[in-house]
Amino acid sequence: MENWDSFQLLATWNQVHNDNKLAEQEIGLKESENDNHYVEYKMGFQVTPIKGSKDKELVDENLVVSSPSKIMQQIAGNNECPSLADFDEIHPPGGSQAVILYTTSMKGIRKTFQDCNTVRFLLRSFKIIYHERDVSMHLEYREELWKILGGKVIPPRLFIKGRYIGGADEVVGLHEMGWLGKLLEGTPIDFVDASCNGCVCTRFVICYSCNGSCKVFTTYGDNKNECFIRCLECNENGLVKCPICC
Repeated sequence: MENWDSFQLLATWNQVHNDNKLAEQEIGLKESENDNHYVEYKMGFQVTPIKGSKDKELVDENLVVSSPSKIMQQIAGNNECPSLADFDEIHPPGGSQAVILYTTSMKGIRKTFQDCNTVRFLLRSFKIIYHERDVSMHLEYREELWKILGGKVIPPRLFIKGRYIGGADEVVGLHEMGWLGKLLEGTPIDFVDASCNGCVCTRFVICYSCNGSCKVFTTYGDNKNECFIRCLECNENGLVKCPICC
């Protein structure tokens, strides 16, 4: 009887051990998948894997503007230097007569980060004044970009004088054809060509009111009860726009 009880106990233990092992494998797979998509979900992006690539791409389902790629195909077919009038007229806030570049400094998605660096490098090579809006540092920029393009898109996105040029592929394509400089003609030249003393070209500084904590100490009521409230000066990251360069 004791041998039979021992046999049953061993069989039960093996079954539980196998079940736990399978559960751990399943959880591990889910955690691995969640880790890969953590940055995208945090930023609110809906992504889908590209066949044959580890990088992720945004699903642009609700865009109301014309596809820049289609516009580029038409321009390339004409084999003539395009004008800004050939691109969709979209005005980012404060960008009707300026060059606006939406980027991200978040390195979680390697290809996106590299694309932003590429477009930034091209604009700097022309020594022009442009305004960079980092969607990872300021939620308002991300919502702004999604609103003007009518869907959830990922950076980089370039606008020149109220015209939507496109992402990295379109900008690099224009540069390789020698047309990007033509589209940038008339843009003010950046004669300073030096880092900002306030933010070192990050365009944001730590909030002086809350020191980046997003909370400030205050009192309320007749008894002057003490409490912490949300700081009204900074954004969700405890940052404010640089008072020197922005």
